[in-house]
Amino acid sequence: MVANPLGMPTNELSERPSTLFLINTTFNDMELYGHRTSRMYLDRLVTFSPILPNRPQVKAEHTCLLQYFQDTAYRSLVTFGATTGQIRDALMTMTMTPDTSSGLALLYALLAYSSLHSQGPNKEAMKLKIQALQFLSVSLKEGPMTTARAAQHVAASMLLGAFETLLPSDSSGEWLWHIWGAMDTIRAAQLEDVSHESDTRHLLDWVYYHGVLSRFAVHHWRHQSLIQSRSNARGGPHGDQYLQLSRYRPTLPSPNPTYAILSLLSEVCETLVDPRDPRSRHEDYIRRLKELESRIDTVSITSTSAKLSHDATFAVELYQVATRIYLARASQSPWEPPANLDALIETGFSGPSKICTSGCEHFFPLLILACEARRDDQRVAILNLVERTQRDSRIRTVRGVMDAIQSIWVQQDLHADGDILVNYLDVMSAGISSTSTIPSFA
Repeated sequence: MVANPLGMPTNELSERPSTLFLINTTFNDMELYGHRTSRMYLDRLVTFSPILPNRPQVKAEHTCLLQYFQDTAYRSLVTFGATTGQIRDALMTMTMTPDTSSGLALLYALLAYSSLHSQGPNKEAMKLKIQALQFLSVSLKEGPMTTARAAQHVAASMLLGAFETLLPSDSSGEWLWHIWGAMDTIRAAQLEDVSHESDTRHLLDWVYYHGVLSRFAVHHWRHQSLIQSRSNARGGPHGDQYLQLSRYRPTLPSPNPTYAILSLLSEVCETLVDPRDPRSRHEDYIRRLKELESRIDTVSITSTSAKLSHDATFAVELYQVATRIYLARASQSPWEPPANLDALIETGFSGPSKICTSGCEHFFPLLILACEARRDDQRVAILNLVERTQRDSRIRTVRGVMDAIQSIWVQQDLHADGDILVNYLDVMSAGISSTSTIPSFA
């Protein structure tokens, strides 16, 4: 097995003799390996109705950016449940009234995202982003928000978060703060109570999806500076790592499988404890794990009330398989034989690697499945899928996810000949924490 750098042609991998075992590693990987080993031995995108010229507030040079967002850039917004078209329409409707600080924040956030998407990193995009942040700050000081202002504030925060994950840089970890800010605004303005309005409902769907996936990333992030800064900002206790992060869920029909699987993934992140923790042996904990496993397996993807598109159905299937694998692996004691998930894993590899012909826009299932790729042919399938994903202009860069995958593969290979079973949570956390900024897996 070879932990392949992304630039290596995958056909070379497929021709590599099966007896040749190479590990492409770095000093950092070896240092991490040594640290973990010592611990292990110690505890064994449709036309839209608004007419852009009717917007006197928009500068002439910005009209092109608005049009570009309406026609192209919106396709790269990451959604689940609501479509990118529905999110685009909701955002464009809300920008029709930029006469408030929150409305201007939304407008400039949308322009910043559009500029970054069309031209890559540039001064105009950064200037527009800063203006959006300034108007958000002003909006927070204007007293209690109306529902409309709160929705604009949430939308602006989400676009700023999308800005940070579109082309990751050293400051890309800021996406998490924007997601948290959006969720805080939803809770403070009680936007869940008006979620029957279509634009607001689609907006909450968007926020909820990213909120759930942020829980997963934070759960495995081992850089204490994130937790400390969050605690200091809120004045909360140091041990409260999540601070009610995404604890509210949409009050929408539960038969919809997109909501069902996201709720289950959120529950998994809330429930799991380290298998070495004495609490993992309590009967109540074991019973709850079995209940979660059963509920994940019985999510009805063919629900007639949901009327899911083919793409949405496939996405739910991906998340169902990935969540099931993650639950089984993360709750597995390192002192017990690993769970037999061969059939489930083969189902995963026969899905994304063969059906996602243009790429995979869902990074969480990609990561979980990649962690199960032990054979060369499986890793080649993952690398081919990543290459197709990078060529798809609709999908943001997959670099952060690939960095985590590479690190996880290296750790797995370094432990391949060891007598001690690898702790799944440790390896996952080591891979996700191997980069300087926390990656988004939404």
